[in-house]
Order: sequence, then C-alpha cells, then structure tokens
Amino acid sequence: MKSILVVDDERGVRLSLEAVFAPEYRVLLAADGATALEWVETESPVLAIVDLMMPALSGLELLPRLKALDPDLTVIVLSAMHDVPSVVQAVRLGAAHFLTKPFDVREVRLVVEMALRDRGKAVGIKALKTEISRWYNTGEVVGAAPAWQEALALVRRAAEAPDTTVMLYGESGTGKELLARLVHTLSARRDGPLVPIHCAAIPEPLLESELFGHEKGSFTGATERRHGCVEMADGGTLFLDEVGEMPPAMQSKLLRFLQDGEFMRVGGRESRHADVRVVGATNRDLKRGVAEGWFRDDLYYRLNVVPVPIPPLRQRPGDVRRLAEHFIAACRRERRVALSRVSPAAMACLEAYPWPGNVRELRNLVERVIVVHGDRPSLEPDLLPPEFHAQPSPAPAAGAEQAPTGTADPVLPVSLEQAVAALEQNLIRKALAAARGNLSKAAVLLQTTRRIVAYKAARYRIVAVGPDGET
Repeated sequence: MKSILVVDDERGVRLSLEAVFAPEYRVLLAADGATALEWVETESPVLAIVDLMMPALSGLELLPRLKALDPDLTVIVLSAMHDVPSVVQAVRLGAAHFLTKPFDVREVRLVVEMALRDRGKAVGIKALKTEISRWYNTGEVVGAAPAWQEALALVRRAAEAPDTTVMLYGESGTGKELLARLVHTLSARRDGPLVPIHCAAIPEPLLESELFGHEKGSFTGATERRHGCVEMADGGTLFLDEVGEMPPAMQSKLLRFLQDGEFMRVGGRESRHADVRVVGATNRDLKRGVAEGWFRDDLYYRLNVVPVPIPPLRQRPGDVRRLAEHFIAACRRERRVALSRVSPAAMACLEAYPWPGNVRELRNLVERVIVVHGDRPSLEPDLLPPEFHAQPSPAPAAGAEQAPTGTADPVLPVSLEQAVAALEQNLIRKALAAARGNLSKAAVLLQTTRRIVAYKAARYRIVAVGPDGET
C-alpha cells in the first residue's frame, strides 16, 4: 500500500486528511518538520501534503529538505488564500501542486490523484534504462506473417489480465521488448510506469540493488537510499529482459517477490510490497535450463504463466519487405533524404538472407544505408554488404549420395542443421577475430551475451586468445 505523508501543526487538519485517504493509502501524520523528515527517511511516502505556515520549521524550509531526502517525492503545499508569494516560492522549490485552506474534500482528492498520476509517468520515464528505437514502437507493430500474428494475438489476450505474468521467448532482435511494451500499453496498467531491467547487462553484485533498491550505508558507495526497479514499477509493469541470465542467488530472491509481492532493500530490515505485473523475456531455453540445473524449476513455473514464442525473421515470409519499407519511411520522416524505396533486385537479396540478427539487424542495415547513401533514389544491391549477395551452392562432399536427375526428392549436400551450424561458426570466428579474441566484445558485435558466445565457441571447438589473455 502506498504511503501519503500529512504535515500540519493543526491536529484537526491532520485527522481530516487522514479520514479522506485512510481507506486507500497508509497515512503518515506529522505535527512538525522534524517528524516529517523522519517519516520520509524511514517510510518513503510517495506524496506529502505540507502546510506552509508552521512554527520552528516552516513549510518553505522543510520542502527542500524533503526533496533532498527523496527527489522523487511529490509535494502538495497547503496555504492560506492570501499567501500567493509563498505558494510561488514553494513551486520554485519543487512543489507539484497547492491547496488553499479551508479545502474541499473533492478538490483534495482530485489534486492528489492528478499528482500521483503525473508522478507515475515521471518515474516511468526516469526509470527507463534501455530505449526502444524511435522506429520500433507499439503504434507501428509491423508484420503479417501467421506466426507473428499468432504471437500478437496471444500478447493482446494476456494484456487483458493485468496481474498475469507473461514470458516472451525469442532470439535476439526479434522484438521481445516491443511486445513487452505492447503488453503494458494494452493493459489496465497503461497509466502506470513501465520499468525495464536488463538482467544480463548488470554485474551480479549490483543486480540485487538495481532490482530491489538499497538503504544508505548498506555497502561501500551507498551514499543515499535508492529505490529499485521493483519499487519504481509499483502500479505498472516490470520488464525482466534476458531473465535467463539471472544468477542463481538472485533467482531465489526474485521468486520470493513473485510469490507474494514482498521484497527487501539491500541493507533494509523490513519487507516492502509492490503491486506490479511482471513480463519476462529470454533468448534461452529455460525448460532446458531447469533440466541442466542453471535455472530454478519453481521460478520457471512462476514466470511461465503465459509463454509467448516469437518467431525469428527468417520464419516470417513477406515481413522482410514490409519491415524494410516501414523503416525507410520512418527514417525519411526524420531525415531529408532522397532514398525512398528498395529496388526489386535488392529486395530479392534481402528476402534470401537468413537474418541471424533478426529485425534489429534489418533496422540497423536500413539506417546505415540511409546515413551513408541517402542521396541515392533507391536501395540497390551494390549498397548491401557482401554477405547479402547470392553465393554459389556448395559442392557436394566427396562420396555424398546424389539423386538421379529428374527425381522428385533430391538429396541435398547438407542438412538444415549443418547449414545453421556452419553459419554460426563463421559468424563467431569473424566476431572473435574482429574483437581480437575478447569474448565480451565479440558478444557485443553478435548482439548476444558473453555466456552464449563462450558456449558456442566451446561447442564448435573455436579457440581464440586475445592480447589480454582472454580465451
């Protein structure tokens, strides 16, 4: 339950406001500024209603000290009808709204609701650690392939249940973050914040603090209390990107939160509650992770309430054309360029390409071509990298069985699995060479995680030693 702080030296005012909000909020009462500072220090209210005219520590003196303790605290000031200069000064010091005495109950409720709604939007914007591309947003979900439409239909149905956990499965670059935003936008939580946290991008020692927050002095460098992503997502949606990369120790703490909505800040001594819907995403097989022991089975079943498989771009026939045209049109809205279409020959190259980086790779390619060759009228084959041009078919291996000419079912020289493995090996070798053997840098180039690159390199017996000694 969210807390509201009422600071007024008049007991009648404090009790009146408590009666107004007590059914919905936990109301903290303070008769003076010192008590108010203690409440903010220990209880982290989301909003404070502060009287400007108080003895000892006035509202104008108290307001900056409250904001120093918690910059995200929303403050509404109470003032007499004639005290306009004080109200102006309070707004300059960070007050969000003001009310005049005597106040009307309906007006108080309306102002508080407006203030909390504005706070939710502001916190959501501040909390975004990653940014969805300006071209890739929920208002323009592009694609007509049946597998993609099935995923969208499942997301829309899941969004209607605002407390149901959704788990998005797909390769890197397929649009998991886009669909997570769609779940939030189409749900009853749309007015609350959407707070993403990338579980693979944050060092293990910092992940708990990033997720649950920490108290001042809880570890070296914790110079102030910090709200975590869970707390900032209260009333909205928490997006756990690449949750399959979460370390085992953190998996148990996440499980506790999923079970009862309770969590504890690092260094804290009391449990807190947050009302959030959780959307997870991963490019890993979590069921296999359970079998192999690197992912908790109880956490898997908590997350996997509504699993949504997202097809890779190579399994979305026709969508390469739609997406390429969409990205070109979107870029032209922001840049004054001549390039406005893809030639038939270039489109044939795009549609024949396997797109290991999926939609993200296509988007980046379009951006690169427009930035470098935007003065050309159309995207032609000569503007594409070498790997997009048709390669000659590989010669059959020595001794390979070949079907007689004219048979209906020719025997291919390689299987699909062999072809995919060969492509993976080639990409990993090139990335490691470009990164001079550094697995972490190679992972960035391949738009995946270091763990996956290490696993694939070991599987294919690819050994690269860089100048820093990393293997």
